Order: sequence, then structure tokens, then C-alpha cells
Amino acid sequence: MHVSYKRCCKWVLVLGLLLGTLFHFWGPSSDLEEDLRPRRGSAIQALLSGKIYHIMSDYSEIPYKVKENVARELAQNTCICLAGEETFHLPFSDLLFHRVWAHNLQHAFLETRPDPDNVKNHRAEEYHHFQKRSYSPVDMLIIAEANNPLQYPTQGLEVQPLKTVIIPGLGLRQEDRGNYMVNLTATLGVFDIAATVDGVSVKGVGEKHISLSSLVQAALNRQLQFVTYTNTVFHPKTADSIQFETEGHQSFFTIKVGHRVVPKLYNSGQSEGYNITSLVTIATKTFLRYDKLKDLIDSIRQFYPTVTIVIADDNEHPQPVTGPHIEQYIMPFGKGWFAGRNLAVSQVSTKYVLWVDDDFIFTANTQLEKMVDILEKTTLDLVS
Repeated sequence: MHVSYKRCCKWVLVLGLLLGTLFHFWGPSSDLEEDLRPRRGSAIQALLSGKIYHIMSDYSEIPYKVKENVARELAQNTCICLAGEETFHLPFSDLLFHRVWAHNLQHAFLETRPDPDNVKNHRAEEYHHFQKRSYSPVDMLIIAEANNPLQYPTQGLEVQPLKTVIIPGLGLRQEDRGNYMVNLTATLGVFDIAATVDGVSVKGVGEKHISLSSLVQAALNRQLQFVTYTNTVFHPKTADSIQFETEGHQSFFTIKVGHRVVPKLYNSGQSEGYNITSLVTIATKTFLRYDKLKDLIDSIRQFYPTVTIVIADDNEHPQPVTGPHIEQYIMPFGKGWFAGRNLAVSQVSTKYVLWVDDDFIFTANTQLEKMVDILEKTTLDLVS
């Protein structure tokens, strides 16, 4: 009996150790992290980019003729303004003939800075951060290769309102037949071609429905590389559903219509790490609680002595709140919390704003660096 009791104790101990080990490795971890960073430069994106390159370079041996009136409408970011040189000088020519002049704004901006190279590198870094935050995998161009047998872009195609864009990746892969034909139909725009290819018939230029046909499939595919779409209905932040069909097959894809995002570059300081003074402004609204507001300011200054504090004040008898890096804005009496918040936020010029009530207190655990780190490394817009 004594021996069997000892054996039972040993087995219970072994089972306990095994269960503890299993819970340790398989149990939920308390420090799990979500990686919210957009996937740029991934292996999948590189593979898709390679495929798109090969698709777009097909049929390059087939000649074409550019249609200048359509090609000039395509969006190009290659505008350069150059000042004209004066070939001869007449008396009072500056008064009689206004000369056209141009100035490089980037050079003018950098010339006023004591360290232009450092400023240029910092602006490039800020633009890189902006691209990481504004990029989404949905923006990546993906082309569905001809399996049905139509080939077309499935996502990533966008046009600005009332502007023109080439539709990339259109193609047809059919077995040999006497005639090859495709149709395109839109609802918010019209089609055109930026170049013509011999041996291809095009009907419906400048209309919502366009038909292309040819006796040679390669010639038709070469012509499809120059099909353009022009948005004609001014409705930003929408999409046009394009119907793409051939005999016996039909597909749909979308073209997003919207304005490009204008980059916002902020001066976040030149020091290593996060310069909270340059990145964050603290905003608050106060009413009848100057004693609490003073405690808030004192606690902020204990940890962040140079961060700007913006105060919206709608007291009936406002008291001046003074001190370094403090901005107090007096409002009409009893205007309210919402109006005060809007006023305070409107005066913020830094990249981020921290909103606090006037009875908050900063402690050693109030680390703005951690909040900024999350915002800088993810696509989140709000942390608390």
C-alpha cells in the first residue's frame, strides 16, 4: 500500500509538470503585439511587379502612332518652368514687355536655411514616413491574367476627377479564330486611345462604350495597351465599374476616382529619437477650474518643460495664465466644450495633438514617447 501511494504521487507530479509545460508554451501570452505596419516591399509585391512589367512589355515589336490630343491629357509629373533668356535689349524693354520668369521654390526654401543638406534629408525622411502611413495594399496594381480569356486590372487603378488615365493590363488570350473583338463600357467616364495600331478597328472613341476588333490577336492586344479612360462626372471619392467583354465572356473591374493625397511634412526636430517638443502640442479647455489647470500645467512642466500648451478659456472673468510655451485664447463666456476644443485644436501646428481635460495630472507613467512611437510606426490615427 505504501509503495503504490508513492507511485501515485510520482505520476501526479509528472503529470503536473507536463501540464505546466503545455500551458507555458500553448497558453495565451500577455504581451502579444499587433503589427499594423503596411506591407511595402514584400515578396508578393515584387512578384506582382515583375508580372506587370512582363505584361506591359508584350507586343513591343508592333508599331503604333501616338494621338497627340489624347496623349497630352495623360497625367504627367514632369512640368518644368524655365526662365526665358533675353536675346537682345531695347530701351525701356522691361516696362514695355513683361518678361516671363521662373524660380525654383525648393532651392529658394533651402537657401534660407543654415544647414540645407540636413533640412533636405529631414524632409525626405518625413516624406518617407508619410508614404508609409498613407500606403495601403489596396493601392497596389494587380492584373488578372487572361484565364477566362480576358485580362484586366483588378485593383490599384485610380484617376483624378475629370482627368485621363491609361488602363493598364487589358488583353485577350483566345484560341485561333477569324476575328477578335472586345467591348468596354463605363458609367462615369468615356474611352479613347492614346495611339493607333494598324489593322485594328476602333468604334466609340470619346463615348462610354468602345469596341475594338482585329483579325490579328497580337495587334488587338497592342491596341488595348493604349486604351484610356477619362472621368466625366465630378464625384470625388467614388469608383466607376467597367464592363469588359468578348464573345461568350464578361468581366468587371473598378477604377477609383479621387484626388491624390497631398503630402503633409512636419518639422519633427533634428535630434535622434522623438523630439516631443516639435511633435506634440497639449491642448485643453478650462472653465471655473483655474486651480486644477495650474496643477495640470505644473505636472506637465515636471516632465515636458518645453512642450507647447494651448488653453481655450470661456470663463466669465478670465484670469491670465502665463508661462513659457503657454498660449491662452479667451472665448465668449460659456461658449462650451466643443467650441473650446475646436479653437484649441485650430491653433496646433505640430504633427500631433494631445487633448486633456483641465483636471488631468501627468505622472512618471505618462510617457508621450510611447504614444508617438505607435503613431509613427503604424497607420493608427488615435492613441490614448
